[in-house]
Amino acid sequence: MDNPENESTPETVPEEAATETAPEEKKICMDTVCRILDSFPSRSRQFLLPLLSKIQNEFRYLPEEVIELVMRELKITRAEICGVISFYHQYRMSEPGKYIYRLCYGTACFVKGAPIMAEKLKEKYNIGQGETDATKLFTLEFASCLGNCGAAPMAIIGDDSYGNIDPEKTIPICENYSL
Repeated sequence: MDNPENESTPETVPEEAATETAPEEKKICMDTVCRILDSFPSRSRQFLLPLLSKIQNEFRYLPEEVIELVMRELKITRAEICGVISFYHQYRMSEPGKYIYRLCYGTACFVKGAPIMAEKLKEKYNIGQGETDATKLFTLEFASCLGNCGAAPMAIIGDDSYGNIDPEKTIPICENYSL
Protein backbone atom coordinates (compact mmCIF):
# COMPACT_ATOMS: atom_id res chain seq x y z
CA MET A 1 0.00 0.00 0.00
CA ASP A 2 3.02 2.34 0.19
CA ASN A 3 3.13 2.38 -3.58
CA PRO A 4 3.59 5.99 -4.80
CA GLU A 5 0.86 5.34 -7.35
CA ASN A 6 -1.65 5.33 -4.48
CA GLU A 7 -1.48 9.06 -3.83
CA SER A 8 -4.72 10.90 -3.04
CA THR A 9 -5.59 11.98 -6.54
CA PRO A 10 -8.82 11.24 -8.35
CA GLU A 11 -6.95 9.36 -11.06
CA THR A 12 -5.66 6.72 -8.63
CA VAL A 13 -9.04 5.31 -7.65
CA PRO A 14 -8.91 1.61 -8.58
CA GLU A 15 -11.31 0.54 -11.29
CA GLU A 16 -12.81 -2.17 -9.05
CA ALA A 17 -13.75 0.54 -6.53
CA ALA A 18 -15.62 2.54 -9.15
CA THR A 19 -19.38 2.69 -8.93
CA GLU A 20 -21.78 2.79 -11.82
CA THR A 21 -21.54 6.56 -12.11
CA ALA A 22 -20.28 8.54 -15.02
CA PRO A 23 -16.49 9.09 -14.94
CA GLU A 24 -16.99 12.83 -14.47
CA GLU A 25 -19.24 12.27 -11.42
CA LYS A 26 -16.66 9.87 -9.94
CA LYS A 27 -13.89 12.44 -10.47
CA ILE A 28 -15.95 15.15 -8.76
CA CYS A 29 -16.62 12.75 -5.88
CA MET A 30 -12.94 11.96 -5.42
CA ASP A 31 -11.93 15.60 -5.78
CA THR A 32 -14.34 16.41 -2.96
CA VAL A 33 -12.91 13.64 -0.78
CA CYS A 34 -9.36 14.82 -1.48
CA ARG A 35 -10.40 18.36 -0.52
CA ILE A 36 -11.86 17.02 2.74
CA LEU A 37 -8.71 14.98 3.44
CA ASP A 38 -6.57 18.06 2.78
CA SER A 39 -8.60 20.08 5.30
CA PHE A 40 -6.97 18.08 8.13
CA PRO A 41 -3.45 18.87 9.39
CA SER A 42 -2.21 15.32 8.74
CA ARG A 43 -3.23 11.83 7.64
CA SER A 44 -3.25 10.64 11.27
CA ARG A 45 -5.86 8.15 12.46
CA GLN A 46 -6.73 10.62 15.25
CA PHE A 47 -8.75 12.47 12.60
CA LEU A 48 -10.75 9.41 11.50
CA LEU A 49 -14.02 10.34 13.25
CA PRO A 50 -14.15 13.97 12.11
CA LEU A 51 -13.04 12.86 8.64
CA LEU A 52 -15.84 10.28 8.37
CA SER A 53 -18.32 12.86 9.67
CA LYS A 54 -17.29 15.44 7.06
CA ILE A 55 -17.48 12.85 4.29
CA GLN A 56 -20.91 11.67 5.38
CA ASN A 57 -22.13 15.26 5.66
CA GLU A 58 -21.09 15.70 2.04
CA PHE A 59 -22.49 12.45 0.56
CA ARG A 60 -25.13 11.40 3.18
CA TYR A 61 -23.29 8.07 3.55
CA LEU A 62 -19.79 6.60 3.23
CA PRO A 63 -19.40 5.26 -0.32
CA GLU A 64 -17.21 2.17 -0.73
CA GLU A 65 -14.68 3.89 -3.00
CA VAL A 66 -14.31 6.66 -0.42
CA ILE A 67 -13.71 4.12 2.36
CA GLU A 68 -10.99 2.55 0.19
CA LEU A 69 -9.31 5.92 -0.27
CA VAL A 70 -9.51 6.75 3.45
CA MET A 71 -7.98 3.34 4.28
CA ARG A 72 -5.04 4.03 1.98
CA GLU A 73 -4.51 7.60 3.08
CA LEU A 74 -4.71 6.89 6.83
CA LYS A 75 -2.90 3.55 6.45
CA ILE A 76 -5.59 1.61 8.32
CA THR A 77 -7.19 -1.73 7.58
CA ARG A 78 -10.74 -2.44 6.47
CA ALA A 79 -11.37 -4.10 9.85
CA GLU A 80 -10.30 -0.95 11.68
CA ILE A 81 -12.42 1.46 9.65
CA CYS A 82 -15.45 -0.85 9.54
CA GLY A 83 -15.15 -1.36 13.30
CA VAL A 84 -15.41 2.39 13.83
CA ILE A 85 -18.25 2.78 11.32
CA SER A 86 -20.28 -0.04 12.87
CA PHE A 87 -19.68 1.21 16.44
CA TYR A 88 -21.07 4.70 15.76
CA HIS A 89 -24.66 4.41 14.61
CA GLN A 90 -24.71 7.74 12.81
CA TYR A 91 -22.47 6.38 10.04
CA ARG A 92 -24.02 4.70 7.03
CA MET A 93 -22.27 2.50 4.48
CA SER A 94 -25.19 2.40 2.07
CA GLU A 95 -27.02 5.22 0.41
CA PRO A 96 -30.04 6.30 2.47
CA GLY A 97 -33.43 7.21 1.11
CA LYS A 98 -34.28 10.79 0.27
CA TYR A 99 -35.85 11.13 3.72
CA ILE A 100 -34.57 9.64 6.96
CA TYR A 101 -37.60 8.55 9.01
CA ARG A 102 -36.45 8.67 12.65
CA LEU A 103 -39.01 6.89 14.77
CA CYS A 104 -38.69 7.42 18.50
CA TYR A 105 -38.52 4.15 20.40
CA GLY A 106 -38.13 5.70 23.85
CA THR A 107 -40.38 4.41 26.63
CA ALA A 108 -43.19 6.97 26.19
CA CYS A 109 -43.27 6.58 22.40
CA PHE A 110 -43.01 2.80 22.64
CA VAL A 111 -45.98 2.62 25.02
CA LYS A 112 -48.04 5.03 22.92
CA GLY A 113 -47.65 3.21 19.61
CA ALA A 114 -44.16 3.33 18.06
CA PRO A 115 -44.15 -0.45 17.41
CA ILE A 116 -47.51 -0.14 15.59
CA MET A 117 -46.07 2.68 13.48
CA ALA A 118 -43.01 0.56 12.68
CA GLU A 119 -45.26 -2.33 11.61
CA LYS A 120 -47.28 -0.04 9.34
CA LEU A 121 -44.05 1.18 7.71
CA LYS A 122 -42.96 -2.43 7.27
CA GLU A 123 -46.28 -3.35 5.64
CA LYS A 124 -46.39 -0.35 3.27
CA TYR A 125 -42.70 0.22 2.42
CA ASN A 126 -41.16 -3.15 3.34
CA ILE A 127 -38.58 -1.52 5.61
CA GLY A 128 -37.36 -2.24 9.09
CA GLN A 129 -34.76 -0.57 11.30
CA GLY A 130 -31.83 0.67 9.20
CA GLU A 131 -33.43 -0.28 5.88
CA THR A 132 -34.30 1.79 2.82
CA ASP A 133 -37.39 1.17 0.74
CA ALA A 134 -37.06 0.01 -2.87
CA THR A 135 -37.82 3.46 -4.30
CA LYS A 136 -35.18 5.10 -2.04
CA LEU A 137 -37.79 7.45 -0.59
CA PHE A 138 -37.40 6.49 3.10
CA THR A 139 -34.75 5.02 5.35
CA LEU A 140 -36.12 3.97 8.72
CA GLU A 141 -34.06 4.58 11.84
CA PHE A 142 -35.16 3.94 15.41
CA ALA A 143 -34.07 6.54 17.94
CA SER A 144 -33.71 5.67 21.62
CA CYS A 145 -35.30 9.03 22.49
CA LEU A 146 -36.01 12.17 20.49
CA GLY A 147 -36.37 14.25 23.65
CA ASN A 148 -40.01 15.22 23.38
CA CYS A 149 -41.78 12.61 25.52
CA GLY A 150 -44.78 14.88 26.08
CA ALA A 151 -45.57 14.57 22.35
CA ALA A 152 -45.30 10.77 22.21
CA PRO A 153 -45.33 8.99 19.88
CA MET A 154 -43.15 11.12 17.68
CA ALA A 155 -41.02 10.93 14.58
CA ILE A 156 -38.76 13.15 12.52
CA ILE A 157 -39.02 12.77 8.76
CA GLY A 158 -36.24 14.64 7.00
CA ASP A 159 -36.32 18.02 8.72
CA ASP A 160 -39.98 17.78 9.80
CA SER A 161 -40.95 16.83 13.34
CA TYR A 162 -44.27 15.13 14.14
CA GLY A 163 -45.66 14.60 17.61
CA ASN A 164 -48.74 12.98 19.15
CA ILE A 165 -49.01 10.82 16.04
CA ASP A 166 -52.03 8.59 15.82
CA PRO A 167 -50.40 5.32 14.68
CA GLU A 168 -53.22 4.95 12.12
CA LYS A 169 -51.98 8.18 10.47
CA THR A 170 -48.44 6.86 9.96
CA ILE A 171 -48.89 6.14 6.26
CA PRO A 172 -51.01 9.24 5.43
CA ILE A 173 -48.19 11.38 6.87
CA CYS A 174 -45.67 9.55 4.66
CA GLU A 175 -47.80 10.20 1.60
CA ASN A 176 -46.90 13.90 1.92
CA TYR A 177 -43.36 13.01 0.79
CA SER A 178 -42.20 12.18 -2.71
CA LEU A 179 -39.02 11.69 -4.70
